[in-house]
Amino acid sequence: MKKTAILILIILTMIANFTNAFATDTSSQDMVTVMSSLDIMSGYPDGSLHLSDKLTRAQFSKVIINASEYRNSVSAKSTTSPFKDVQYSNWSAPYISVAVSNGLIKGYPDASFKPDNNVTLEEAVTVALSAMGYTSEDFGSSWPTGQLSLANSIGLLKNTTAKVGEEITRQDAMQLVYNMLNGNTESGKSYVSTMGYNLSEDVVLIATNEEDSTVVSGNVYTTSGTYKMLNKLNTSTIGKIGSAVLNSSNELICFIPEEQIIETYTAYAAIESDIIVSSTGGYTEALGLNEATTVYYNGSKSTLKNVASNIDVGDIVKVSKSSSGDINFVVISGNKLKGPIIAENSNWYGLFDTDDSNITVMRDGSKSTMSDINTYDVLYYSESLNTLWAYNDKITGVYESASPNKDHPSSITVSGTEYTLETATAFNKVSSQGTFEIGDSVTLLLGKDDNIADVISLAQSKVSVTGYLIDSGTKEITSSTGYDYNVYYVKAVNSEGNILEYESFKDYSSYINSVVTIKFSNGLATLSKVSSKNISGTFDWDDKSIGSYSVAKDINIIDVGTVDSSDESQYVITYPQRIDNVKISSSNILYYSKNSNGEINNLILKNVTGDTMKYGIVTDAEVAEGSTSTSSTYTCDVNGKEMTLSMKNGSYTNVNSGQPAAFVIDDNSVASIKALSKISEKIIEVNEISIKTSTGESYALYSNAVVYLKNYSGYRIIPLSDITEDDNYNLEAYYDKSESSGGRIRIIIATEK
Repeated sequence: MKKTAILILIILTMIANFTNAFATDTSSQDMVTVMSSLDIMSGYPDGSLHLSDKLTRAQFSKVIINASEYRNSVSAKSTTSPFKDVQYSNWSAPYISVAVSNGLIKGYPDASFKPDNNVTLEEAVTVALSAMGYTSEDFGSSWPTGQLSLANSIGLLKNTTAKVGEEITRQDAMQLVYNMLNGNTESGKSYVSTMGYNLSEDVVLIATNEEDSTVVSGNVYTTSGTYKMLNKLNTSTIGKIGSAVLNSSNELICFIPEEQIIETYTAYAAIESDIIVSSTGGYTEALGLNEATTVYYNGSKSTLKNVASNIDVGDIVKVSKSSSGDINFVVISGNKLKGPIIAENSNWYGLFDTDDSNITVMRDGSKSTMSDINTYDVLYYSESLNTLWAYNDKITGVYESASPNKDHPSSITVSGTEYTLETATAFNKVSSQGTFEIGDSVTLLLGKDDNIADVISLAQSKVSVTGYLIDSGTKEITSSTGYDYNVYYVKAVNSEGNILEYESFKDYSSYINSVVTIKFSNGLATLSKVSSKNISGTFDWDDKSIGSYSVAKDINIIDVGTVDSSDESQYVITYPQRIDNVKISSSNILYYSKNSNGEINNLILKNVTGDTMKYGIVTDAEVAEGSTSTSSTYTCDVNGKEMTLSMKNGSYTNVNSGQPAAFVIDDNSVASIKALSKISEKIIEVNEISIKTSTGESYALYSNAVVYLKNYSGYRIIPLSDITEDDNYNLEAYYDKSESSGGRIRIIIATEK
C-alpha cells in the first residue's frame, strides 16, 4: 500500500480537472499499487504481473466493473449464462452480466461474447468512455475514429503504447483505467467519487505514529483532522499536500499528492527567520526560509516566526517545493530523537540498538568522537542522521523544594534554581517515594533543554568542582516534614559562568574570592584553595594557544577582579576573542584545566581584561591638607550613578575634578579609584569598535564604553551613536592599560566645537 497512497492520491487530486494536477508519468509499480488498493486489478496468484501479456475480453470486463460504480452489484456467482459462449459457472459470468446490463459492453450479433478473444485498443477505449458516461452523441457514429479522438482529447490515451487495431497488453489496460480514474465523467463529476469515495482536497499530511509517537497507531494527523488509515501510507507522502480519499466512515483509503518536491531534514536549531538543519556527518545548513514561511505544526497552520521557539533538535522538517524550486510550506512532523538515556558505562551502543562505528557524535555542541563520551553523559540519538548528541551538563547542589509538591513534582529547586523534570526516572528519584529528601546534596544530569534527565548522589557522580568562591555562610532549610534547620553552604562560579551552591562541612568565608577545588564527603562540600598556575604567554586565538600551550576551541574563561576575601566578589565571563593577542603573565592565571587532548579548556584569570571594574568620571575632588593628615572627598559619576568616597587620611594621586577613572564598587559604594590615561593624539573617527587618531593609530573600544558630553553645567551621558554620526564634537579618549595587556578605551569626553 506504500505506493498505493501516492498513485491513488495522484488520481484523486486530478478529479477536478483531468489535465491539471497529474502531469508526470507514473511507474507501472505505482499503478499496480493503486489498482490493488482499490481492488480493480492485481497480479496473478504467483505474484507476477505479466504486464506484457495480452488481456482477454473476459478479464477486461472484470477490470472495468471493479473500476466502476457497479463494483458492489456483482453477485458471488451467476445463475444464468449471459452469452452462449459464457457459461453461468464461469468466473467471468457475473462481471460480464453486470457490464452488459449496464450498457458498458456488448456481445456480437451471433449472441456470442468471445470471452477468450484479446481486447483491441478501440474496444477498450469504447468501454472506458461508456463507463465515464459518454455516448454516441459525444463521439459520433464513425467508429472507432470518434471514440479515439475523444479519448485522446481528455487524456484517456496518455502513456498508452497500443495503436488502432492492435490488441492491448495488461500494461496498456492498466494505464487506460488509471487515466480514467484520474478524469471526470461526462457531466464533470470526479470519476473516483462515482465509485462511492469521498474526497478531501488541499490536505497536508503531518504525521503518523512513525513520525510522532503522540499520534495513535494506525492514524494519520492532517490539516483537516485525524484519520484512521485502512492501509499504511507511504512515508514519502508525509509533508505533502494533496487529496485524501475517504470511505463512507471517513477512513483514509489513500492519499493523492499534488505535483511537488519534498525535501526532508532533521532540525538542529531554529530562529524566527530560518531553520538550521543537520545532515549526516554533523554539518549544519540553513534552509533559506523567512519569518512569514507557512509552517504546519501540531496540526495547525502557522508561520515560522510563531513556532520557531517550539522547534527542537531532532524534529523532522519536511519542505514542500514547487517543481520550480519555490518553497510552498514546511511541515514539522515530530521528534524522532531517541533518548534521553544516561551513559552509565562505555557500552552505550546497545542503548540505541546501533553498533555503527561511523556514527557522528556531537558533544556539548561540538563535533567529537565516541571516545569523548563520559560516564553520566546524557545521550540522544537520531537514527535518520546516524548522529548522537551528548550533553555533559551536571549541576550539584542542595535539593531545596519540589513543585507543585513532593508527591507529584514537575520541577525541583536546587540551590536556588528551579529545574524541570524530563524523565520518569528523575521523577521517581525526587518524589515522596524516591531516593532523595529535601536538604540532600544531589547532582542533576541535564539534557538538551537543560531539563533533568536523571538525579544521582554525590558518591555516584564523584564530582570535583573548581571555581571562584563568591559566598559562604549559613542558610535555613525547610524539610519535607516542615522542620526548619540551618546548614553551612558555599557558592562558587565555575569557568562557564555557572553559579553552583552546595551544603558544606563548615563556614568557608575566609576563602571567599579564592579559586577553590570543591570535593564531597558524605554529601557535604569540603574546600581547598588552588594555587596560581605557572604558565604564561600571549593568547593567540587563531593559533589556539597560550604561549606554548594548546587551547581548546570550546575553552571557557572567566576573569576575576579581586582575590581579597574582604572585597566584594568581582568576575566576568570572558570570550577568547576578548583576550586575543594579550600577553598574560603567570601571576594572572589562577587556574586552568586540560581536556583529554591536552588542550586548555577551562581558564580562570585575575584582572587581565579590567572588565570587572566600573568606569566613569570624578566630577568633584576636595582635598583638605591638615597639619598631620590629609582628608579627601570625591564625588563620582559611575556610568550615570552618583557616588561618593570619603577618606579621612590620604588622597589619590592625579585624581582631580573632571578625571575619568576606574572604580572598584563595594556594596554600592566606591571602594577605590584609579585614574585613566588619555590618548594624546587627536581623535578623528569613532565607530562601534574602535577610535582612530590623526596619526593613523587605531584603539579598541570597550563594548560598554561611556560617552560624557561636557558643557557649562557639568557632564551628561550621551549615546555613542551621537558622536559616530555627528562630527561637531571635540573628543578625548581614556584607557586603563595597553591593549597588549588587555586594556580598552573606557571613557570618551565630548565637547561641542
